[in-house]
Amino acid sequence: MARVKKVASQSSPARITVQEVADLAGVSIGTVSRVINNVPGVKPAVIKKVQGAIDELGWSPNIAAQNIRTSSSRMIGFIFSDIRNSLYSSMTKGAEEVLSTRGYLLVTASSDGNPEREVVLIDFFKRRRADGMILTIQEENNNAVLAAIANSGIPHVMMEREIPMGSISIGADHFRGTRQAVQYLLGLGHRRIALITGGRGTRVARDRIRALEEALASAGIEPDPNLFCIDSFAAEYGLSQTQRLMNMKEPPTALLSMGVRLLPGVLEALQLLGKKIPDDLSLICSNDTDIARIVTPQITAVRYDALALGRMAAESLIDQIEKRTHEDRPVRIEIPTELILRNSCRAISS
Repeated sequence: MARVKKVASQSSPARITVQEVADLAGVSIGTVSRVINNVPGVKPAVIKKVQGAIDELGWSPNIAAQNIRTSSSRMIGFIFSDIRNSLYSSMTKGAEEVLSTRGYLLVTASSDGNPEREVVLIDFFKRRRADGMILTIQEENNNAVLAAIANSGIPHVMMEREIPMGSISIGADHFRGTRQAVQYLLGLGHRRIALITGGRGTRVARDRIRALEEALASAGIEPDPNLFCIDSFAAEYGLSQTQRLMNMKEPPTALLSMGVRLLPGVLEALQLLGKKIPDDLSLICSNDTDIARIVTPQITAVRYDALALGRMAAESLIDQIEKRTHEDRPVRIEIPTELILRNSCRAISS
């Protein structure tokens, strides 16, 4: 025992071997291996001795070697489209809360909405032997991205996206949320209702467009395609499209700004044009951001729990990784939205 302690005092933690840990704990190398790999059946007293030796020597197991033996990296990749989107911060926090308690490390990466970058990141997590992935991709039908996902062989969950591969999709009920917002505006007398959103090739955008069209149709109103702006979530797009809409011969009386980063651009455009909310334009935004709450007047918002989405994605992914059987598991899981009424909308005469 004394000899091992002497060697440990002269060695850096990186040079200490499993044999030294075993000698100090008075157990075999195999027992040390079973302890660090959490193999069932090791007595608590033995675990305590091995852990004590590890702590005394300051030893860190060779994680790479462990991964090779166990075929598990304990790493989960989360690829999202825009690091500037605050929603992803909440989703990441929710996922991390679940994964950390199960011994997984969450590694995040932003594709900046570039499908080629998404392919590179998926391959990165494949080469790093990630146990699972949470994905928010730019285009749901991009063949290169879909092939990369399929070829990775990695369990995955789609976040706010739906792809034609039978993958589990978790998201908010954007159809119901948008429809509720439109019906509220119709009830206030609005007939020219514009929509600015992004993700043209995603279910999120399709649901929002369908909700607006169906709500208008149910009120006997023919949708005006000039009021549909669905090409980007960027603030610059929100600015340019709001300016275009408000400069129309017959501008909208209400606007749905559906995207976290769009709202600052929309507000800037209205300021530049000298337009007031709600006198000149009634406004509803999505996701209830800090900006929506601190501007005057506060903005009516379609809100959902992004933290809960992250938790659900992580739980579903762990189910896949641990090969739990869920024959009745739905392919798509949705969480509800709610309309938070504030002072950014006003009634008008029909």
